[in-house]
Amino acid sequence: MKTKTMCKTGMVILLLSMLSIPAFSQIRFGIKASVGLNNPEFSSSTLSVENMTTYAIGPSIEAPLLPLGVGTLGIEASLLYNDNRMTVARLSGEGGEKDVSNRYLLLPVNAKFKFGGGMLPLRLYAAAGPYAGYLIEGDKLNLSETLNDINAKEFQAGVNLGIGFEVFSMIQLGVNYRVQLTDNYSIDEPNWSAPLNGKSDYWSLTGSIYF
Repeated sequence: MKTKTMCKTGMVILLLSMLSIPAFSQIRFGIKASVGLNNPEFSSSTLSVENMTTYAIGPSIEAPLLPLGVGTLGIEASLLYNDNRMTVARLSGEGGEKDVSNRYLLLPVNAKFKFGGGMLPLRLYAAAGPYAGYLIEGDKLNLSETLNDINAKEFQAGVNLGIGFEVFSMIQLGVNYRVQLTDNYSIDEPNWSAPLNGKSDYWSLTGSIYF
């Protein structure tokens, strides 16, 4: 309960602090969405995890902070509903396949550098920063030979790296690479923990529209 409260409070404080920055008058509000590009698969001698897909959508804010010669350094923060789906199967024994979905509330905060433009309605950008996630709903895994159900962790964190372009100072399209720093599941069984918490490259196609 304490973890949930701290996570919610931290997200609210961070979003409110964004509104207090000097560039408040230049803050733009919009909508951000992403779709996973790769479909990683993990397996061990007893467990297989495959067909992993993910998408996210939610409100976003963006503000310029500092002009830097050929470009502008700014900040972007979003609050995204994230749905992760996968198929889990036992390779031996009973149980068969089970489709599992975990839904998170993600808060990515990125430093964003935009450059280019001039006479053209096109600018390039590069972005990087941390993200935090809070589990709002998750399916339980009930695998045989375990004493308790395996639940997804309530908190996750990592780092985002992204590049893309902006047209007409409104529409942004890019590619994002996510480095996950925490495990998804709490489990001590080596043959099951490895595929469930297997680290992989998470690439996604992102799109935003700002007003």
